Amino acid sequence: LTEEYLEPIDSNIMGAPAAKKTVSVLESNPATTTKFEAFLGAITVSSFIVIWLSSAASPLILFISLREGYYKITAFIILITIIAYLPWKRGPISRCVQRFIDSNHPQYYNGVSIVFEGGEVPPSEHRQTFFAVHPHGAFCIGWALLFTCPTMHRVRFCFAPSLFASPFFRLFSRAVGKPGSAARPSMNAYLKNGEDCALPPGGFEEATLTSTSQDRVFIKKRYGFVRLCLKYGVAIRPVYVFGEGRLFSNVQGFWGNRLALNRFGIPTIIVWGRWFFPLLPKKGVKIYIVVGKPIVLPKIENPTKEEVAVWHNKYIVELKRIYDEYKEDAYGADEGKVAKVEVW
Repeated sequence: LTEEYLEPIDSNIMGAPAAKKTVSVLESNPATTTKFEAFLGAITVSSFIVIWLSSAASPLILFISLREGYYKITAFIILITIIAYLPWKRGPISRCVQRFIDSNHPQYYNGVSIVFEGGEVPPSEHRQTFFAVHPHGAFCIGWALLFTCPTMHRVRFCFAPSLFASPFFRLFSRAVGKPGSAARPSMNAYLKNGEDCALPPGGFEEATLTSTSQDRVFIKKRYGFVRLCLKYGVAIRPVYVFGEGRLFSNVQGFWGNRLALNRFGIPTIIVWGRWFFPLLPKKGVKIYIVVGKPIVLPKIENPTKEEVAVWHNKYIVELKRIYDEYKEDAYGADEGKVAKVEVW
């Protein structure tokens, strides 16, 4: 771990002492990355995205294989499903896969940094925490980097229920981390049991808004995670992934229609990365992930709309504070001075 001392930051809204330093838990240096390491990084990130997409298409693949008589494919899908849903625990093979991904994935980018505010990782006094990650991006690349980061191995990363139910993605995610479902009953159960959780609250809408030239978050109407954290007295740590939006180009505009479809669980991104393989992120992008200080919430079993709104507003203020404070570290002095985040 490396430490960097900063000026004290006023944190009266946090209910916690001001953090005086940050701790970096991951620093990849592109200057020392070999072409072979970058190739392994490309294999890792493309595999993650292909598994993601094939998981979404797995019901259709199963239907076609049954209809057309491709019984070997049918048997393979059934086998994967059985393995994915069996109550096994991670062993040597899973740990090897996780270490391979954790060591090679960051080598693809033009540097990766994961920085925690607060000065201690893990903290000497652990407090149950909810990590809210922004922006979603096209394929949650920053989220994926956090998912396999050893520092975050105790955290349950909550995925869209349909994605987590898919056998391909369920098996993959169980092999490399601690996944869970973002369904409301599941989230209640995790937090009630005292688990730390992570979620990209911006969801499909935030993915739709992805742009290579403008940072955006979709949070103004996202109250559910704040209500849950108030119910169980769980601290919230805002997380911002600088560079996420620059990894994939995305068709812009028609926001009203596209966001309306998102409310029905229909993704409306039209994205592409590199010209020869559109599912591979663009090269030359620096990923800078900042895990903010905990916002310490009171425990209110049945919070009112007004109480939720108060803490939701404090969350947005803190998220914007993180963006403004670290944008020059992420983008450089010249670009960082003019960079702004749109809050939808």
